[in-house]
Amino acid sequence: MSQTSGNPPLYLQIRGMLKDKIEQGLLQPGDQIPTEAELVQQYGVSRITIKGALKLLVEEGLVYRIAGKGTFVSDPQGSDALFVQENDSAAPMIKIGFQSPLTNDEFSLHLLQGVEEACKEQNIALIIRTATTQVEEKEGIRFLRAAGVDGLLIFPVDGEAYSEAILNLKTDKIPFVLIDRYLPGIHTNAVYSDNYQGGYLGTEYLINKGHKQIGILSGSKSKTSSSEDRFSGYLDMAKKAGLRIEPAHWLTRTDEFTYMDAATTHNMIKDWLEAQTDITAVFAFSNILAVHTAEAAQDIGKKIPEDLAILSFDAPYIRDYQGHVFSRIQQQEGKLGEEAINLLLEAIKDPSLLRKIIIPVTLIEGRTT
Repeated sequence: MSQTSGNPPLYLQIRGMLKDKIEQGLLQPGDQIPTEAELVQQYGVSRITIKGALKLLVEEGLVYRIAGKGTFVSDPQGSDALFVQENDSAAPMIKIGFQSPLTNDEFSLHLLQGVEEACKEQNIALIIRTATTQVEEKEGIRFLRAAGVDGLLIFPVDGEAYSEAILNLKTDKIPFVLIDRYLPGIHTNAVYSDNYQGGYLGTEYLINKGHKQIGILSGSKSKTSSSEDRFSGYLDMAKKAGLRIEPAHWLTRTDEFTYMDAATTHNMIKDWLEAQTDITAVFAFSNILAVHTAEAAQDIGKKIPEDLAILSFDAPYIRDYQGHVFSRIQQQEGKLGEEAINLLLEAIKDPSLLRKIIIPVTLIEGRTT
């Protein structure tokens, strides 16, 4: 299978095909679906794409996983199955809860993979809950606490205020580690990418390529958002290079205005590019926004990278846009997951522990700049 800009991401296509087989009765409750390796060979896609499709099916309650055994079709008449990763070892098992946003971008999938691998290696049971809002996140954390987990790993959703549920964990002295983000001004255990370095490095790269009019695209700006650090890195580098700061070149809080609707986001970016004709490069703080920028640029007749360079934070799901592999700031998602689990184990042993671990990022040059 191949991905083009006009089709849904591959993991959504595969999820749809597997869902159809279940709904048509080709796969019955209790049946084991093919292994990840078999699905990779069957559909000709990457393993991470298969993981994304299966993760969606698990979240929809259509299948459940048993680590070391496989993935099975759920019984719609039975009780809801938890996504619990188990280990056959007879040794006492630590139980960890992972609260994560309900997203299926490549960054989140690689992050989950890192967490899962670390848990398997260290004989840890893993319970996963997902959320799209702080209200759902609060419910998920309450559920995990009631399930008796020894500690929690939390990838916070965006919000205008600090999550009450997360603050309660600190007050109640429950071991937890924030992953990918942190709460400025509040001391907690956290593992996250060096987003400031990413913003600084990406801006420096674009400046060295000759760009002086750089547009900035970001989604929500909240108290738990990494966008703030990325923006600070951009701003410091721009000032250091003596660039003229043009707020009109910043399109921020896009999620709040478009509610993440693809068509609305596309049109907003298109209108922005048409209005800011002097912009020669766009630094998109998310991979989804980078793809929208490429498509909007095409709509108004701009060639990439001749008329408009695009730098993405993280690799877009469309790796090759009309022959252009995206230039990007690359995070170490697997490392984030691994370090977060290790830090949480330390926090379980020592509840007084407070440590932040910052993971470096790198710049990968493609053909969009």
